[in-house]
Formats: sequence, C-alpha cells, structure tokens
Amino acid sequence: MSSENPTFPNGKPHVSFSEIKQWKECPFRHKLAYIDKIDTFKPSPYLHFGTAVHEGCETLLESRSVDRDKILGVMKKEWQDAGYEDPAWYSKQPGWYKHEPVGTWETWANNMWNEVLDFLDVELPGWECFKAEEELYEKIDDLEEPLNFKGFIDGVLKVPKKRGKGHVYWIIDWKTSGSWGWRRDKKQDLGMTAQLILYKHFWAKKHNIDLKDVRCGFVLLKRGGKIGKVCELVNVAAGPKSLEKGVKLMRSMIKSVRKGMYLKNRNSCKYCQFHQTEHCT
Repeated sequence: MSSENPTFPNGKPHVSFSEIKQWKECPFRHKLAYIDKIDTFKPSPYLHFGTAVHEGCETLLESRSVDRDKILGVMKKEWQDAGYEDPAWYSKQPGWYKHEPVGTWETWANNMWNEVLDFLDVELPGWECFKAEEELYEKIDDLEEPLNFKGFIDGVLKVPKKRGKGHVYWIIDWKTSGSWGWRRDKKQDLGMTAQLILYKHFWAKKHNIDLKDVRCGFVLLKRGGKIGKVCELVNVAAGPKSLEKGVKLMRSMIKSVRKGMYLKNRNSCKYCQFHQTEHCT
C-alpha cells in the first residue's frame, strides 16, 4: 500500500502510537492534530534535551561510548537559537516551568549517560545490543481496509535467561522525567504502557519470535536524580491480557476515527495545545 493511496483519515497508510495516545486522551484533539493537521508545535528545553539524551543512549547501546562534546554542543546551540536562556522567553512560560541554566541540563545528561551501562548490567545481566533504534512498519491484521502500524523502538536487548538455556529480548524505551520519576498510576496507565505492548506485539510478529520470549520496559532517566539512582526500570506487564487490551485500544481508535467520531474529552483540556483557541473553545 503506497502513501499515494492512503486508507485512513490522517492521509497516511499507517497509524502510530502517538496518534493512538492522543486519541485516547481526546478524540477531538486527535482530529485537530492529525486529520485537520493544525500545527501548534513549539520547541522546548524538554524536547531538545530529550533528543540529545536519546542520541547518547543509542550510541551507548551500540558502542558503549558517547561523544558528549558533539551532542551537547548541538544542544547548546539549539538552546541559544531558541532563546531559552533569555528572561524574555522563560518569563512567558507556564507557572510550573522552572528555569534552569543550560549547564544544569548538561550535568543532568552527563549523569544519565554515566549510569546507563552499569544500570543495565545490574538489571539485565549479560545483555547485548540486538538493535538500537529499530523501525516497525507492520500490517494490522483483520481490518476491512488495509492499514499499518508504524513505530520506532529505542532499543532491543538480548538477555540470557535466568533459568535454562537461550535468551529473552527486552524492548526498552528511554523516558526522561523529573527527579521523582513517575507516579504509580502513570506506570500502570494504558495510555503509557500500550506503547510498549504494541511494540512487543508487532516486533515479535516481525521477527517471528515467541511472545513469551519478549519483555518490555521503560528506562526512566531522572533530571536531577540522586547520583546512583538516576535510572529506573519500569517493567511493563505485557502478557496475553495486557496484549489484548493494547490491541483492542488500537482497534477502537481505528474504528472510531474511520467513523468520524470526534468527541471532546473535557477532562484533558488543562495541558491541551488547542485549549481556549479558535480551534476549541
């Protein structure tokens, strides 16, 4: 199926988890962003920092090394170009935003990179990198009209089984967070966990690997975290029942969007980019 002949209202022959997540939060927000394609993108320190940290973690998986000067040099230039250090910029940010100089963000990144490898050695003994940054583009089965699932996995690690011979495969996703990490409810929220549940579903299908031999988890990288505890593994339950829930969520989203059902979820307005704009009042 080519992109010139899309089968989905977003104008593409695929859906991504980010679309599914946004639809789950508010179907109308999904419509504005992905179907009407109203661009409200605004760069932020969190975005540029997350990109830099992800790049460093990817090279750590591949070569157990990271070119800190190069990556942080790019990040500092982005900081300068965007004016994040300018009081005129950060004084206009929401009340929850706490300004920190770029040097502090550099320290946070270095602390994360300093601990990642030792952390993985403890949590997943004997691991080796199967793939850093793997794209998924797999057909979604049993749909009336063809559609694919598209995703990008941050890393797949091959880990010896604790008992018996053979290996299990760990699908991991890097997530930067505040120093406190995530609340328990966020760790269990299907709106978060479905990302790795669906990655597991389609990755196992792509490689023809038994689902029982695939694990998944988020690796939290905590800004300002205590030294020695900057990283945390959030194990995502992805057994048969969880897989069923994740796939059901995806199918519900596809069915709803194809029917043109775009209900507003007023409980999700607080952090919505369209809230109190001409697009959604």
